[in-house]
Amino acid sequence: MTTVSDFVEILLPTLLVLTGGVGLLALVSPRTFAVVARYSATTVNVGGETRADRWFDIDSFVISHARPFGCLVLLTEIAIWFISQHGPEVYSKTSLLFVVTAAVVMGIVALIHITRQKNEIEVNLAEARTDPLTGLANRRAFDEELSRRLSQRQRQGTALCLQIIDIDYYKSFNDSHGHLLGDAVLKEIAFRLKEAARHMDIVARIGGDEFAVLLPGCSLDDASLAAERLRIAIAETPLRHEGQEHWLTISSGLAEADFDDDVRSLVRRADSALYAAKDAGRNCSFRQAGPEPAVSANCDSERGRLAELQSVLDIGSVSGGSSGNSAE
Repeated sequence: MTTVSDFVEILLPTLLVLTGGVGLLALVSPRTFAVVARYSATTVNVGGETRADRWFDIDSFVISHARPFGCLVLLTEIAIWFISQHGPEVYSKTSLLFVVTAAVVMGIVALIHITRQKNEIEVNLAEARTDPLTGLANRRAFDEELSRRLSQRQRQGTALCLQIIDIDYYKSFNDSHGHLLGDAVLKEIAFRLKEAARHMDIVARIGGDEFAVLLPGCSLDDASLAAERLRIAIAETPLRHEGQEHWLTISSGLAEADFDDDVRSLVRRADSALYAAKDAGRNCSFRQAGPEPAVSANCDSERGRLAELQSVLDIGSVSGGSSGNSAE
């Protein structure tokens, strides 16, 4: 029958080997020890200006204290081994049981702390990827998602369109009416973008008054229709702020990703379409497909011209029919 003494004799060497390995790793390679301690290898010693980057300094703390920690662990193991080999049997087993129990409790506490810290880092990482004013994804998150979607297009051939949106005359509006109203404008545009976007679309604020929408699985024609619906909705619905109405318009540029596009080339083409929209007088959408110059994406105008052409054809057919009857 297995006794407590037998259990301790089996458990003790195992714990000594495991903790000794941890201590040796901390002593030999602090950076690897920080990674093994459930911190991401890509965030070790990374500095920056976001709130999350201050949490990444914990990795620097772990690295700087790893060697003293490793020395302490190894010294403790040597003491345990000495007691087990040279102390009185009753004394040594009681001491070893106490040390093992303390080590297990400390390990559980450390694990809870590491897990809690990991969750806090994840929360702050999410905040670092979010624009605090509008709640949209920020430029960092947008660039990462765009790169991922372009890779998906190259692998699977999935259609992908990019829309870049600029609020017309925002700087003058902001200077004239103040920053509080300017912030309200940004929040309103962000809200309407989120309302208009599909579940799979990625909406981001990428600059002061610039927004971007990634439309995966969407053709350039469908993206143009969506852009025009959004533009018309914003132009026809005023922003109400402190009892006053303020009319807003946007300009947007659209581009569809080619197989050889990278982040820069796709953004450059969408920007080119946006500049064309501004040059055309703003409050309009332009699109660019491939190397061709940007053209208007005003779908209402296109439908209007088609309706006019159809009416002309209808009139012509009616006239032709009348002439035929007269001739008879």
